[in-house]
Amino acid sequence: MASAYHTINLMLKALLRKVDTLDMKISAIKEELKAPRGPAAGNAVYLTVGIQTTIKALKTLKTPITAQDLATITGRARAVESTYLNELFRNGMVARAKRGRERLFMLKEEYRDKG
Repeated sequence: MASAYHTINLMLKALLRKVDTLDMKISAIKEELKAPRGPAAGNAVYLTVGIQTTIKALKTLKTPITAQDLATITGRARAVESTYLNELFRNGMVARAKRGRERLFMLKEEYRDKG
């Protein structure tokens, strides 16, 4: 019969292998998130209907806008617009700037003519 020490030692080794596996997966996910996405990276960007609505609203504007002001235009919640704007920023389609505590967004010029 195996001693309690031996049984616990085997369980700890199995647990450490699982932790190492999870650590490698987390590291891979972090690297994937850091990698450029969108048109600049040569990847296609899938635009949902919601994001398309945000882009249409941005195309009508000549100056940077906050998520709250864009939400007023589209009639959706600020959090929804903020999510869409940040996704467009990560995909390289929107420029982002700060004015005080506000984040301002503006559609990049090369995407203004595209439909």
